[in-house]
Amino acid sequence: MTIPQLQVRTQPAKLNLESVAVKHEYKQFKADQSIEQPQADLSLSQRPGKLTIDQSSAWSNLHLKSIFERTRDIADFAEQTWLEGIGKAAQEGDELMRIENKSNAIANIAGRYTGFEHTYVPGNTPVHDLVNISYQANEADIDVKRNEPIIDTTPVYPKFQYQKGAVNVTMGQMPSISIDWKV
Repeated sequence: MTIPQLQVRTQPAKLNLESVAVKHEYKQFKADQSIEQPQADLSLSQRPGKLTIDQSSAWSNLHLKSIFERTRDIADFAEQTWLEGIGKAAQEGDELMRIENKSNAIANIAGRYTGFEHTYVPGNTPVHDLVNISYQANEADIDVKRNEPIIDTTPVYPKFQYQKGAVNVTMGQMPSISIDWKV
């Protein structure tokens, strides 16, 4: 006995998927900007310094002295001459006191006063060390006022474009089923 057989044939469904990608564009432009820096306000003042030049030592070295120096020099010279004169008078007095020793004291004293001696010593050339120079500087007054920069900015917003993506689904193969009896 032959038993019929049931034969089932199936064909699966096949889907075709086609995707369209998302498209987007993004553009960012630079902002419009201008920067201006004003110069700082500056004020500067300087009081003059004090310069002192003392050249009295140089002039004194050339014998070109002030009246005060001359007076002081003459007074010193007069005192020295006076003391020397007292010394000479005492010495001559001693010589005259010993006249009994058969010395020729009067002739000797007179002989000392008959000659004339004079020596002139010219001054020296002044050098830079004899001139005293001093300078006292004064502080400078500096006032600075800073000016802030002027910044002007206009923003440029980004441009954005978007295109949606999609998935297209189609049937590539239709499903089917077939049933047969085989004997």
